[in-house]
Amino acid sequence: MAIGFHPQNPARAALSIGTDMEQSMIKVSIMVFKQLDNTTMPLVVSPPRNPIMPLIKPQHSISTFLVALFLALGTLPCPVWGEEADETQGLFSAWQEEASTASRAPKPLSQTAENVTVVTAPEIEALNAHTLADVLDTIPGIQVQHNGGPGVTAYTFIQSISYNFTQVYVDGVSITNLNSGFSDVSLIPARIIERIEIVKGAASSAWGQSLGGVINVITKLPGKRAIGGIASASYGSRATTDDSLELTGTSGRTGYYLSSGFLGSNGLLPNTQDAINNVYGKLTYDLPGHGSLWGNFFYTHANMGDLFAPAYDLKELVYKRYLLGTVGLRYHLSDKLELEVIAHYTYNRYEDDWFNISDGAPWSEQPGLPVGIVSELQCGTSAKLIWRNENNILVVGSDYNHIEEYNNSSDGSTFSPFSQRVDRWGIYLNDTVTLGPVAVTPGARLDHTQTAGDQFSLALGATWQLTDSTLLRAYTARGYGLPFLNATDNMPSIKIWTTQVGMESKAVPYLWLKGTLFRNQTWNDSVGQQIALGTEFEVRTTPVYHTSLAAGYTFTDTTRTSDGSEVNDYARHTVQLALRYNDKTYRGVLTGRHIFWNSDPSENGHYGGLIWDLHLGATLYRHEDNSLEVFFSGHNLFNGAQYSFDQIPNTPRWFEGGMRVRF
Repeated sequence: MAIGFHPQNPARAALSIGTDMEQSMIKVSIMVFKQLDNTTMPLVVSPPRNPIMPLIKPQHSISTFLVALFLALGTLPCPVWGEEADETQGLFSAWQEEASTASRAPKPLSQTAENVTVVTAPEIEALNAHTLADVLDTIPGIQVQHNGGPGVTAYTFIQSISYNFTQVYVDGVSITNLNSGFSDVSLIPARIIERIEIVKGAASSAWGQSLGGVINVITKLPGKRAIGGIASASYGSRATTDDSLELTGTSGRTGYYLSSGFLGSNGLLPNTQDAINNVYGKLTYDLPGHGSLWGNFFYTHANMGDLFAPAYDLKELVYKRYLLGTVGLRYHLSDKLELEVIAHYTYNRYEDDWFNISDGAPWSEQPGLPVGIVSELQCGTSAKLIWRNENNILVVGSDYNHIEEYNNSSDGSTFSPFSQRVDRWGIYLNDTVTLGPVAVTPGARLDHTQTAGDQFSLALGATWQLTDSTLLRAYTARGYGLPFLNATDNMPSIKIWTTQVGMESKAVPYLWLKGTLFRNQTWNDSVGQQIALGTEFEVRTTPVYHTSLAAGYTFTDTTRTSDGSEVNDYARHTVQLALRYNDKTYRGVLTGRHIFWNSDPSENGHYGGLIWDLHLGATLYRHEDNSLEVFFSGHNLFNGAQYSFDQIPNTPRWFEGGMRVRF
């Protein structure tokens, strides 16, 4: 028997089992089978639930009231309270804040045509986040599907585009597994992150195969003192523990940042226990003149339970190993010309074991061996030249990757054993030309993929600073996503044409508003050509007495162009709410999120109300660079149920608390 793969719903992917090997790895059967007395029988699935009714049940009246309160307060103007409003208003417009991910060169967001979201270290710390997945939960336009608690596998969707087309980078180096297209955001510890830059929509003209978007994690830089650091420890329900130590400093021209931690739990859901050890290091050296050298190292080792499905008498254990090494050079050749060169090495190994729940019998056809072993090695280089003058930012660059993939499953799958070596390269050019209040950003890239032919990507965008308080954006681009390396050679790449128009404004007193309309047309995928029409809206208030409100809403309508029918397993509605307080001694964040996953009716998804989380913190002692903080988080406060597949529910209510020492 062969374990299939469902491209949109990773929960269903784990349980999609069939024998029709004429199906590709992207187009698979959605029927679930199990082996009983050597006879393959279809399982009977309970009748689908009405996904609308849970929203109006009495037990969700609290959530309904809170949503109404947030939306009402979020749209009302509030008075200015002295310097507090002046200090924070700039944070919401971010006209001159720089981001580098969209065009791979730092430039103001006011000249960035793509829909970009930036998350900073203070925002991450306020969430008491464990991993990158916890942070992405709060970002409008992003949907995260969790298999369990902190550290357990999580899948990331951008504006409902499938998770295997979301590219995730750490300091510009991809962590995406090309065997499955999966980027494991649950393995990136939040403590090492300085900022996150997210491009929503096709970014192939800069990054290559980024059909859905790009999440670029930028890690912390060395501190300015000779030595400093942070020690943190937390403990919560089901022995959920997150302990870490960070050391950082600079001596002369050399700087360092070192971090080590352990994240573990007995499992907030059955068979979702995990034990994750990781270490991260960065060294920097400032060259005489204008330039720097740096090197990064990241290693994580994780053992966890990833699935518990009583209806199918099935559970899964997973073993993950990931290694990343990077060395880089940045040098100013002249006042206007900058060179950057990066060499990288990554190794990703994934093993999974499948067992019957009833008797513990393994599924492996070879006793003592895991059901699946996938290992992937990538090494390569990237280089770019950045030319700047008063009205122009031009980026010319190239990427090269050598990939070695090995997949050996003991379940009888015809896709394994599988071994392949691939060399891929790409060259790109992006430009930003400013003409008064208008910035025009053309881009183009050519990729040689070896397995799916050559790919040519184009993009054209523009921003218009309409007034001092209002910015308009427009962007259109052609992008692509590659088939998995373990798929057949004749599978085509998936193409997308994305178009976005948007506005960012603080013209309404004491409010920051951002809205985007988008159209994503894809073809060569599992359902033929399809179109996703949607909108994304964000609003934040100016803080009053250190308190602010925020709300985000994303709507996506995905249909087949052949007959106009709706495509399931693409999230249709996503709501994110936040109430924030921070007076630099006490802080608190109350967040709520709702995702209408719109999964296939047979999966019995549940979408009731919102999931509310509360994160609190207090600084008990502070002197210069030293401080003692305590923090507390309550997750899923009202014990809500929200999931796309009834065999992988969300975690119930749980609590944790901890302490953080800065020195």
